Amino acid sequence: MSEEMQRSDNHRPDESVGGEISVHLWSRRPVCGPRTTAIDRFTELAATGIVDDFDIQTWPEEIPVSQRTEHGEVLATVDRYEQWATERGLSLRPPFETRTSSLLVGGSTEVLRLPMIAVAVYANDDLVGVYPCTDGETTWSVTDCIDSLTTEPAGLPHQSES
Repeated sequence: MSEEMQRSDNHRPDESVGGEISVHLWSRRPVCGPRTTAIDRFTELAATGIVDDFDIQTWPEEIPVSQRTEHGEVLATVDRYEQWATERGLSLRPPFETRTSSLLVGGSTEVLRLPMIAVAVYANDDLVGVYPCTDGETTWSVTDCIDSLTTEPAGLPHQSES
């Protein structure tokens, strides 16, 4: 599957879910269990028109941070997600974690461990949500995101606590 994603550097302080809603779901392989449940629910939201665009992309369990060429798009995407979270006083860690991994031939390397599933929500091409995320006290999951999109009026879980 393609790792290409829409990019937006516009961050509005009055983020709300409205206009054209796009959802980018990232999953580790194999895509099974709870991940398929989330995919099915987002597919339903797309079929009913709550979500205008929905795509699924896969990523590995972890990526060597030094391999910017091989995994550059995923690393750049995670950087954008982390910037979005930081600008809002939120964090994506865990489940996005950087750690030191021992190599089989000696030495070690820094790796970025990626979550089993993550979702980015865009409204009119602006990034308005990344899940899972936390404010240090509350953690919002991909399921929380799906549930919030199905409520009236549609919103995002990290906004309801503000």
